[in-house]
This record gives sequence, structure tokens and C-alpha cells, in this order.
Amino acid sequence: MPRRFCTAGPCDPALHAVVPPTGRLPELRVAVAREQSISLHGPPRSGKTTAARAFAAELRAEGMAAVWAPLDGPGASGRGAGPGVWDVREAEPLWLAALAGAAAVLPAGQRPPDPAAFLGGPPGTRLGAFLSAWARALDVPLVLLLDGIDSISGDALLRLLRQLRAGAHGRDRGGFPRSVVLIGARALREGFVQAQVGAQVSVHGVLNFLAAAVPVPDFTPAEVVALLGQHTAETGQPFTPEAAAELARLTGGQPFLVNALADLCVSELVPDRGAPVGLADVERARERLILARTTHLDSLGDRLRDPRVAGIVQAVLLGDDPLSIPYASDDFQAVLDLGLLRRGPDGAEAANPLYREVLVRQLSLHVQEALPRPAWPWAPGGRLDLPALLDAFRAWWRENADLLPAAAPGYPEALPHLALCAFLQRVVNGGGHVHRELAAGRGAMDVLVRYGPDRFAIELKRVRSRDSLEAVIDRGADQLCGYLDTVGLDRGWLVVFDVRPGRSWPERLWTRELSRSGKTLTVLGA
Repeated sequence: MPRRFCTAGPCDPALHAVVPPTGRLPELRVAVAREQSISLHGPPRSGKTTAARAFAAELRAEGMAAVWAPLDGPGASGRGAGPGVWDVREAEPLWLAALAGAAAVLPAGQRPPDPAAFLGGPPGTRLGAFLSAWARALDVPLVLLLDGIDSISGDALLRLLRQLRAGAHGRDRGGFPRSVVLIGARALREGFVQAQVGAQVSVHGVLNFLAAAVPVPDFTPAEVVALLGQHTAETGQPFTPEAAAELARLTGGQPFLVNALADLCVSELVPDRGAPVGLADVERARERLILARTTHLDSLGDRLRDPRVAGIVQAVLLGDDPLSIPYASDDFQAVLDLGLLRRGPDGAEAANPLYREVLVRQLSLHVQEALPRPAWPWAPGGRLDLPALLDAFRAWWRENADLLPAAAPGYPEALPHLALCAFLQRVVNGGGHVHRELAAGRGAMDVLVRYGPDRFAIELKRVRSRDSLEAVIDRGADQLCGYLDTVGLDRGWLVVFDVRPGRSWPERLWTRELSRSGKTLTVLGA
């Protein structure tokens, strides 16, 4: 039976098409060769566990005692003592049990001693004693890949790291694992550890046994083509070059998204193995994946509600205040580690085009679902009448603006942008597409609406207390002209939200027509 694309859990090469995971992470082998310990981090569903398990299997095939063990099983974080309590006395026995269970893959002579023999020791020392005894009993190197490290907090995390540091720094040769890889969604930095264990506890130097913090990379375009090629080789069904390129572009190579879109294409949209998967199929898969709101994409929505994340994402949505993003902070690094954003040429931006769509749709979903289908005169032939649509939005915005702050908690300043995006999405669903460009330094949000044969370019800006309305219009007109050049159009719309306090609706609602650089611009106050 042909292998399939993996959309749930770690990849199994016997069942799934797989990009060789350890080839993407040469740092793992370097760490073992140098007898170093490292941390490995990446967003959920980025391939961390797949890579770790595959690497452990490779090392076992070479004769080492290599074990991948999850430390995030039930109770293993030490959270059993009550809300907010992380107790090493409860967590440590569970870690030993997890290691002993995971070591069942080793030959009998390489398995660890009975964990029960170490439970009488002082809490906070039992893991180190267990690992030392295990390593000393072996005549081959011991390598551990410990998954779920970021699920552990408080005293349990601090004691775990201190034991690993003591073992790495104080060992004689062979008296401790040769290499330990700590795996989680966040990079193990002192700022992160401090947040996990509490501000009152010093964590200085607790991570100095780690040689590096290694991120899991996304697939390259060539790796995406190679993954799709495995499906073609086993089924005969090709992806056209245009489809493969678009799949790589939309996902930015994020492993889950690549697999999910490819699976939708071949399992639902083009089940006939005699028919190729084309560009239109990838575009339909994108929309279906977003609307399906898989567990992975829903989890992005949960993260967007985190106040630390909200402030940074809001600045990216607005695009007009890049200095408000604390690029050097642990909060910004956390957003990068979670895979929501990346550093782009214009500052922080969505990690990939598909996430860019998901960010806005997740944040505007409540508004979109509450909207009745807006009604206005359509152009002849059922084509979109954008001027009428924007007039309908402004009328709706005047009636509902004061009622909407609860619709996007944490994003008050971005609410006008989100409301217009929700309005547009509600209108074009099923017949068109809303494409957005957003980044912290763009100065605005660019929107391209596709409906049937037509394309419409819209620029969104806001006027704040410190801004001049005329200066905002002038900058917005220049930016819109640049965007029109990019998308090959000669007409566009600039929507200016005047959020200055005390402005009446008659002062906020106006229309101007401008001509600039050979472009026709309609400027709408809102």
C-alpha cells in the first residue's frame, strides 16, 4: 500500500512520505561527536519528535545506547501538588519511569537499572544518580533525547537542569550520558527558564552545559518537491511544477502545512491517481484547510489570545508603529519560537502566507460570524461592486463600531482593520479570495480582493492622536500607488480609519478622488 502524507503524530517512514529528518539537523550528529548537550526547539508540528526518534534509531544502528523519551506524559511535569505547584518530588519518579520505559527499545544489556533503587535518594538528585549509574554500566556511549522539556516548570525544571549540568560538568569519562538533547517548543534561554521557575529564583548559569539552542528548520522548496515526489513514485500521480511551487510558497515549508495541503489534494480533491494535482487544486486545498480549522490551526488561535503575543501581533497587523515591537525581548522571541511570526525584510511578519491568512481570520472570526450577508447592488453579471461594498461597510461600521471591542480582546487598535477584513471575507466567501500583506514596517495593511475575473486593491491606514490626517492620506496614497504597481492595477482604494478621540461621524466619513503617478485613487474616511 502506498505511503501517505502525515497529518497527525510523528512520521513513520513505513507509513508516511518523509523528508529524511536527521539530514535537516546536522547539529544533532555534531553534538554527539563532540560529546555536547544541546536544546532542540520548534513550533508544534514542525518535526521535532520525528527527527529525534529517527536520530535515536540511527545511533542505535551504529551501536550506541540512544533513547528518545517523552517527559510530558501525565503528571511528568510535576503539576500534581495543586494549581501553580511544580514539585520535583512527584516529577522525578515519573521521569525515571519514562526513561526506563523508553529504553525498552535497547538490547537487554543496555537497559537502565531499576528506577525503584533510586527513589530513596534525596529529591532533586535521583535523576542524576540514575543516569550516572546507567552510563557507568554501559560499554557503549549513552545518548538521551528528552522531549517535552517546556512542559516542565517551577522547582521541577530547575532541579532537572541543575542535575544535567552537574552531570555534564562533573563527570569522568563514561560517568554520564555522552550527549543530552532537550526538546521543546521554546528555545531554552535563561529568560524562558526564569519565566518558568519564577522571578524570585536565580537561574544564572543553569543552562551553561548546553552548547547550542538549535531550531528545527522548515522544509526547503527542494525538500517539498522531494516529499511530493515520493507520492508520485509510489502512486504515479504527479504534482505539476506550478502546484509544487505554490504549495511551498503558501506554507513556507512548515512541515505540518506541507503535509496537510498535499494530503487534502490527493485524498479529497484529486483522488484519481491518473490525474495530476494542479495549481487550482492547491488553492482549493488552502481554503479548505483554513475553513476546516484543524487542531493545529485552532491552537494558533489560542496562542493569539496570550496578552504577550497580542501586543506584538497587533503591531504587525497595523504596520504603522514598528518601534512598538520589543525585538530584543523574550516575548518577541517566544512569538518567533511558536512559529507565528518571523523576521522579514519589513520587520516582523507572519511566518508564512497561510499563517498570514489564519491570523487575520482567527482574530476577525467573531465579527465575521455575527455579520448578516451584506446586501448592495451587484455589478452586471454577478460581479463584485467594490465601491458599493465599501459604502455598505462604512454604514455598518458607523452603526456597530462601539459594540465591537469585545469581539477581538487584546487587539483594540487593530479592530477597524479586522472589522473590514471580516466584512470583505463574509462577502467573498465561496466566490472569491481576500489576500492580505502585513508586516510591522509596511506602514499599512495591503488587501487584494479577487472575485471572478476582477481584482481590487485596498490600503488600510489609521489616524492616531499624534498624526496629521493630511500626512496620513499623503503617505497612504504613495503606499497604495506602490502596491498597485506590484499587483499590476491602475485603480485602488485607500480606507483611512480616524481613531482620534472626539471625532464625530460626519468628520470621519468622507470621500475624495485623487490622481497620482497615473493611478486613480478613491480615499474613504471611516
